[in-house]
Amino acid sequence: MPAESYSKKNENNNPSPRADWEVAIIIVAYEGDAWIPDCIESLKASTQINALVLLIDNKNNTKLISGEIGSLTIHSFKTPHPMGFADANNFALMKVPSSVPNICFLNQDTLSQKNWLEEGLNCLHQNPQLGAVSPMLKNYQGTDWDKEFQFLLKNQPDFESDWLNCSDRRSVAKIHLVDDIPATAMIVKTEVIKRSGPFDNIFGSYYEDFDLCMRIRKSGYHVAVSPQSILFHYSGSISQTKEARRKRSRWVIRNRTVLKIRSSQGPRWLKAWRHLIINGSLQTLRAILRTPSSSPLRSVALAHIDLIGILPRLCSCKIDKKKWDQFLEEINWESFATQHHSLNENFTH
Repeated sequence: MPAESYSKKNENNNPSPRADWEVAIIIVAYEGDAWIPDCIESLKASTQINALVLLIDNKNNTKLISGEIGSLTIHSFKTPHPMGFADANNFALMKVPSSVPNICFLNQDTLSQKNWLEEGLNCLHQNPQLGAVSPMLKNYQGTDWDKEFQFLLKNQPDFESDWLNCSDRRSVAKIHLVDDIPATAMIVKTEVIKRSGPFDNIFGSYYEDFDLCMRIRKSGYHVAVSPQSILFHYSGSISQTKEARRKRSRWVIRNRTVLKIRSSQGPRWLKAWRHLIINGSLQTLRAILRTPSSSPLRSVALAHIDLIGILPRLCSCKIDKKKWDQFLEEINWESFATQHHSLNENFTH
């Protein structure tokens, strides 16, 4: 991604800082006409917090707005071309005034529930070591838990079944500490993301949020979900066609492998071998046999071709860190992060 696509110094229409903005909310709209009006209206109705909203036109949107709506100040921007989720959010992130104390990444296919934002921000305010927090996610109708969120919670090291029994009576617990939260509705302290760095554009879309959570934890901060904070989520608004679902499957396979290689223990070259050769062969066999929950063969093949293309970075921590440093320089991250925070100290993949 060229630096001029991100950098603040090349923009003359970024929002002017306001002292009363407590949070900057980034919403990336991708063919979002079916979702954005309800997303914005529910957000306005759910909160009294003074917030800057950066509404990003990432492809084919006709219902984006700008102006003062309730307690929200909305600014719309258009990406220079369609971007992956990581790049599009970074594009917006570089426009956030660094004086805004919190940043929220919010999906277009969400319905805000009363005070979810207040509850999340209260968690951050009351816990100095908490770096990022997510609401509990229910499906778009609010009748059950979001399936992917439920699966994520159940795979957390300290998960307890009563975490998922609080939708009506609300748990007495203020937060549940976890390793990962989704960027569906992730609220991060600005000072924390200045330390951890932005989303890594190696991911494009999918798993970039878990990679960010890993860097936040390596920065010495906790990640949590807030039982008092509820949000409804459709899940899959950009995967409505068969071709889109195949593309999603390809990116999920690719990026899950990148994250596993980075996060697991052992020599990088050995982890890359295991995940690409052994696990890749098993995925291919399952795709050929069309076993339950297997991915399309074309998606599996293209994902592994993608992985071979970044093999040096996967096999070497040194090369991986060098690419990260180059990326931070290209997007002029210093213009956002304060000088006394090291940009590289927490990149230890």
